[in-house]
Order: sequence, then structure tokens, then C-alpha cells
Amino acid sequence: MPNPTLKGAVQPGRPRDKALDETILRVTLKLLAETGLESVTMAKICRLSGIPATSIYRRYPDAYSVIVAAIEHDLEMMQMRLPDQGSLRADLLAFGELIARTLNQDRARMLAGMILPMHKDPRLGLLVARKLEDLRSRLWRSIVERAIERGELHGDALKTQPLDEVAQIMIFYQAVVRQKPSTQDFLCELIDNVLIPALASRR
Repeated sequence: MPNPTLKGAVQPGRPRDKALDETILRVTLKLLAETGLESVTMAKICRLSGIPATSIYRRYPDAYSVIVAAIEHDLEMMQMRLPDQGSLRADLLAFGELIARTLNQDRARMLAGMILPMHKDPRLGLLVARKLEDLRSRLWRSIVERAIERGELHGDALKTQPLDEVAQIMIFYQAVVRQKPSTQDFLCELIDNVLIPALASRR
């Protein structure tokens, strides 16, 4: 599949119909989750969206450009805020719920299907990793810093950065391998049995 640029090239012409754009991107994300990146073609996008090929080609030169645009759009829609919940445990639960929404089953399957293609195209891998890394590391640090300010954790807890990776990997595993949602019970077990004990041990 050709991959000329990371950004989907847009062809000049009349003003774009936003509804058509959204439909094209939504259908592409659906195909990515169901069949994987390598199986997404312009023909499939046209058939599933009901949009003529000429309309899609006015916007994107090839399927790869549509895929990149769809992934960028999806990543931009991710919520990146985590207000103070008042306690370490409540903050961690809100963090887990945010990661679980971000790595819902459809998106987790889509990302799992992109692992090999991302190795072939480092630019695509960077696009995804940059957003997820920012989501994970920035929010985790804010949680730990607030807990230190409250006196719930020692300052050394800031050195436990890999713990946020543990949370993300377990939620990803739950969605992709077990094919189950990360329920509140699941998140509470993760928080009470793994995250809080590990954070509290840094003294």
C-alpha cells in the first residue's frame, strides 16, 4: 500500500462537505477495527460509506492517506483532561476510566492490527505513540504530584513512572486478548492491588 505522506493530501476544488468527510473517516476507522490496516482499500471505503469514489479521491489520493487522516481525527477526539478528584484513589480510578475509554475494544483492536504496519512505517507509529504517550505520562504525573501535595505519597513516588505503562498494558490486554471491557471492578482491583501498593512503597 503506498504511503507518500503522513498527512492525507487534499485535492483543490470546491468547499468540502463536512458530513462527507466525517462519514469517510468513520467508515475507515470501522474498517481498521474490523479488518486491520492492510485490508483497508478505497473500494471498501466507497462500498461501506456509499460515497462515490470520485468524491473520496477529491479529498485523498489513496487509501493510506484516508487511513492516516482517520487515525489523526480519532486521536484528536480523545479527551485529555483529568480534573482533581480529591484523593489519590479517586484520581487513579478516573485515570483508569479515561484510559479504558481511550482504549475501548474497537480502538484497541484497531491499534493491535496496526502493530506490524507501524514497524514498517515509523511515521505512523510516531503519530499514534506521541498521542498515547502524552495522555499516559502527563496525566499520571499530575495525579502523583497532587497526591504528594496532599501528603498521601512521598516525593519519591514520582520515580514510579513505569506504573502508568502497567495500567495501560493491562487495560489494553483486557480489551484485545480477553475481549472484555475494563469494568469498575477490574479497575479497582488494578488500583488497590497494584498501583497504590507500588506507589506507597516509594519511601
